[in-house]
Amino acid sequence: MINSFTLYTNMNSIKMKNTYKVRLRALTIEDLPFTLKWNNQDDINELYSGHPFPVNKEMEIKWYEKVLTSNIPTTAFGIEEIETSELIGITLLKNINLIDRKAELAIYIGDESYRGKGLSKEATILTLDFAFNKLGIHRIWLIVLEQNDIAVKLYKSVGFCKEGLLRGSRYKNGIYKNEIIMSLLRDEYQNRL
Repeated sequence: MINSFTLYTNMNSIKMKNTYKVRLRALTIEDLPFTLKWNNQDDINELYSGHPFPVNKEMEIKWYEKVLTSNIPTTAFGIEEIETSELIGITLLKNINLIDRKAELAIYIGDESYRGKGLSKEATILTLDFAFNKLGIHRIWLIVLEQNDIAVKLYKSVGFCKEGLLRGSRYKNGIYKNEIIMSLLRDEYQNRL
């Protein structure tokens, strides 16, 4: 079981030794073929809250035009594996509200060969650090499918707590599924460090 001191020690040693295996970077139009592919993968559509329709190149270009030219209300990062400089996923701060100092988090590793290696956790920590320490965000929240046990475990491991259950709120493959609302406040996050 990880307690606050262990988490602090582990995160501190990661930062001090600079042993992160991923970094966040700006998305570029050259990333479009990767994200277009990922947005059409069945596993991404099944476990995340994306819409059920196929995404075509024109739709992806429109999304890029919107996201790449402004950082508010959505800031999108590419998750890049440091050793290979390969784009492996994306992380987003969405619905950024600079008055209430809150934002919604979304993240996924699109390249299946990089899943299950702790890279989502690293990218989540880097995104939280950016939100809390660079943007001055007070509250980060997210919605995750209740059945997405891996994601729920990840979010809890970095300090998110469950706020509530949205019963039957997501329709996927002919079934209504529950979603969990989770959040993390800046003070809670900083106290873990």
